[in-house]
Amino acid sequence: MFLGYAVFYALTEPVEKTLVANLAGHDRRGLAYGWFNCAVGIATLPASLLFGLLYQAFGALAAFGFGAALALLAAMMLLGVRPGYCEPTRP
Repeated sequence: MFLGYAVFYALTEPVEKTLVANLAGHDRRGLAYGWFNCAVGIATLPASLLFGLLYQAFGALAAFGFGAALALLAAMMLLGVRPGYCEPTRP
């Protein structure tokens, strides 16, 4: 299971960093990485607490099912992103 998670992490982390870099531009890239990691860190605590509460109250199926439902919702929201929307602007 850890190997599977390592593969997932290795495939998704560079994509996230590239998206942040493309959206921020060259001169604010370091600041953008800082804010990105800050947002991820702030969001991780409540997400972990919610998962733990669901796991204790309703079991593993409910907790993992809720996570899967949120992932599906996020994937459907990504379908609404227009092609070329994240392209960096060039002067």
